[in-house]
Amino acid sequence: MSAPTQHDEARAVYHRCRLGKSELNRLFNLAPEGIAAAAVTISTQRNSTRYTANTLTDLVDHVRNSNAGGNLEKWENLSLEAADTAGDRKITISCDTERTEFQASGNDATWVHGQAARLERFLTDAGGEKKQEDGYKFLRKQGPWMALFAIALYASMDLSGRTLAPEVMKSTKSAAEQLKMTMALLVGAAPIALAWVLGHWIVRRANRALLQPTTDIPQGSWWSRATNADKIALAALGVGILSFFVALATLGKDLMK
Repeated sequence: MSAPTQHDEARAVYHRCRLGKSELNRLFNLAPEGIAAAAVTISTQRNSTRYTANTLTDLVDHVRNSNAGGNLEKWENLSLEAADTAGDRKITISCDTERTEFQASGNDATWVHGQAARLERFLTDAGGEKKQEDGYKFLRKQGPWMALFAIALYASMDLSGRTLAPEVMKSTKSAAEQLKMTMALLVGAAPIALAWVLGHWIVRRANRALLQPTTDIPQGSWWSRATNADKIALAALGVGILSFFVALATLGKDLMK
């Protein structure tokens, strides 16, 4: 009968990690520290074939020299496994185009939790987040409620104003003119909403997860990582919105005469 045993485990999942050639080399050097190099295995699967090597450089060369089809510079997944023979230290890392997951385990509690802390810091510096915030899902679920809240808030403010300060709410303009003013406000809000949606989409795309073992990726702010087309589109939208409001202000002055 075997004696009872115990070991420590630390696991985390990060989304939106931007991992290029340099980042992956550093990650795969950091993770198995304290484990013999011969016990490290790095692999990737393309279609039904798994390619394995002891280093990332050897794995990249192995895939490039293989008979695999498709774009050999495009990688969908990457894994690392390393463990010592005593069972004191074991680390696994799994990366794909959406998330990066690691698990450290073993009898050496100091090593397990120390490596977990170092990996969490590394992935955070690589743009990773433990919890992915799906803005579009949030808008789909909460958008209608936010709109109803805004309508209710406006109605409440209008009712309070008419009740508590009716003289302030009185207007000499006709109902048709007031309707035109309301429509103008709605039209004026449309470009702002469009700018927010486009800007949010560009920022999210610039911050999306990347897995590129064969090339380095740009560093810096989201603006430095955005494509030239995205930058031009955002700048053009800004100029268009500014021109729109200048024209709207000019029209408003003419109508007020």
